[in-house]
Amino acid sequence: MTLTSRIALALTATVLWPLAATAADYEPPIVVEEAPEYVPVEVGSGWYLRGDIGYNFNDTPYEFTLLGVDTRNTHVTGSIGAGYHFTDYFRGELNLGFLSNDRYDATDGITTISLENNVWSGMANVYADLGTISGFTPYVGAGLGLIYSSQRVSINDPDPTLDFYSHDTQYKIAYSVGAGVAYRVAQNTSIDVGYQYLTSPDLEYFDFNTLTTKKGVDYHQVKVGLRYDLW
Repeated sequence: MTLTSRIALALTATVLWPLAATAADYEPPIVVEEAPEYVPVEVGSGWYLRGDIGYNFNDTPYEFTLLGVDTRNTHVTGSIGAGYHFTDYFRGELNLGFLSNDRYDATDGITTISLENNVWSGMANVYADLGTISGFTPYVGAGLGLIYSSQRVSINDPDPTLDFYSHDTQYKIAYSVGAGVAYRVAQNTSIDVGYQYLTSPDLEYFDFNTLTTKKGVDYHQVKVGLRYDLW
């Protein structure tokens, strides 16, 4: 090997040696991948509970005067229910409601008459929420269900001897329409104020003023309630 070749080889080794050492000492960077953020599953998301108290401002079928005594009629109504938000604008509910209680007890010293009538409802309702502005959400709704009536009548007159007792129950189709507005007072709680018209065209009742059997009852209710979202 000539002197020139030896010098070239020495220079090449001198240049490449640091590069080889650097390559031998190289460690790739450690990349730590963050786990995706844990999002808890919302059990029951979209479901809510509600309770309402209302007032029926039209006369019930059993408001009459007989033997100088008036019937005692309950116009305060109440209901409980559960619902589900299908979307931000559409929801459905199942409700059980108390509609009216009518009582009559009278005697003229000889004849005694007693009457009690109770009316309940079970409804499936759908609502369209019309958007929320400053916490207020107006809505419209309609419902279909059953109305239950239980009536007891007793008449006792010893002259001539008369001892009459009747217990009649009915289940009839009922319809409802309504509108109102809900206001959110807390994250999961809203106050609901609304009007509901409920009717059962085939429900029969005895009209003591005309002494005839009639058909069809209507309820015009103003309601105030609370709605609690289960999330």
